[in-house]
Amino acid sequence: MYISHLEVIKTLRRIFRRAELPVAFSQGYNPRINLAVGPPLAVGLISQGEYFDLELTAEILPAELIKRLNKVSPTDLKFIKAVQIADNIKSLSSLLDTAIYQITFSYSNSPSLAEEKEMLADFMNSKEIMIIRHRRKKSDREIDLKQRIFAAEVLSAGKWEFSVVTGSRGNVRPEELHRALQNKYPEIKDFSPLQVVREGVYVNTGKEFYPPYAEKIIGS
Repeated sequence: MYISHLEVIKTLRRIFRRAELPVAFSQGYNPRINLAVGPPLAVGLISQGEYFDLELTAEILPAELIKRLNKVSPTDLKFIKAVQIADNIKSLSSLLDTAIYQITFSYSNSPSLAEEKEMLADFMNSKEIMIIRHRRKKSDREIDLKQRIFAAEVLSAGKWEFSVVTGSRGNVRPEELHRALQNKYPEIKDFSPLQVVREGVYVNTGKEFYPPYAEKIIGS
């Protein structure tokens, strides 16, 4: 996606107005549409599953809502699914705690699939995976990625998948995973954001990852 997180939010608000939805507004001197979105996606990254909460003042059937949104949305921004949730469900920001990234690596020596799996196993068996996080307008910070990776696997030659913490509990950036791996395995070449896909953001129950609209999370 080549627009920023804030620009996506502005675009969503315009779409709601064009669709003439009965949106609810916040109170105060500067009312805003009651909209909550999932964890930010870095500019340039591809995503297969993003979510937002929207409060309405009148009920609209999910299928009708999707139809009205897609009718007025830009060509490359489409809405796929809508689910009605109860008022007592936790906010999206407090529910979503896991992001799953697929990263395509290229190498200077073309390891076999078995060798890639050995590399990942060795990486994940490390006692700690320390990196320096560079922060804007703040001092650099050392963090242990090991504590923030829930699962990892090699999907196919050159394609690895990582399930990592995101949201209010912290986050893991794909470039940090790449940097940590490249420090351990110099044969991994530099990469661009186009080699990263955020497969989706999920709720981690400790055993499985669920989308926020799953019955397991919101009930029937």
